[in-house]
This record gives sequence, structure tokens and C-alpha cells, in this order.
Amino acid sequence: MPNLEHLDFCRELYVVEKTVEVVVSIQGEPEFIRIEAFHDLQAGRYKTRSCMQAKVKLQAAHGNQGLIETDAWVDYDLPWTDGETADEVVEQALGFLRERCD
Repeated sequence: MPNLEHLDFCRELYVVEKTVEVVVSIQGEPEFIRIEAFHDLQAGRYKTRSCMQAKVKLQAAHGNQGLIETDAWVDYDLPWTDGETADEVVEQALGFLRERCD
């Protein structure tokens, strides 16, 4: 755990304590979802953020390739979670995700 006394320059500080990846069916399509449980060291609570794997088009940095398609993790909006442990907030997030699954 980082020593908070040495990190007084940080406005906020979080430690990702658990990451869960699942494949679920949403509107008949398989979706790869990642849920991260992070510990807010200043508040002492846990929260989650989530993302999904999606195809995105990016401009190639070199050459004359134009747009290239690749997979990327993009934000996935699940309702807000809050708890005392990483497991607790992951369970909350999975419960919200279950409501969207086929």
C-alpha cells in the first residue's frame, strides 16, 4: 500500500484491487465486459468502473494506411457502486450487469 504522506501532491488516489472479466449475451450478442474494483485510499471505500471490448477505427500513425480497425476497451456505463470490500462492489456491479443480459 502506498504511503499517503509521500503522495500529498495527488488530488485523488485509487488502487485497483480486483479485476473481473466476463463474457455475457446482451441483445443476442456476446460482449466482453471488464469490471475493476478500486479502493479509494482517502475515503476508505471501494467502487467499480467497467468497460467493454469494442471494435474501433483509428488513424494509422505512419504510412498511408488510412483507418485501421482494432479492439479496444471502452467505457461501459453500469450504475454506481459503493462498499467496504472489493468483492462486495464486484457483486453489486455483476448484479447490475445481470439485468442487461439475455
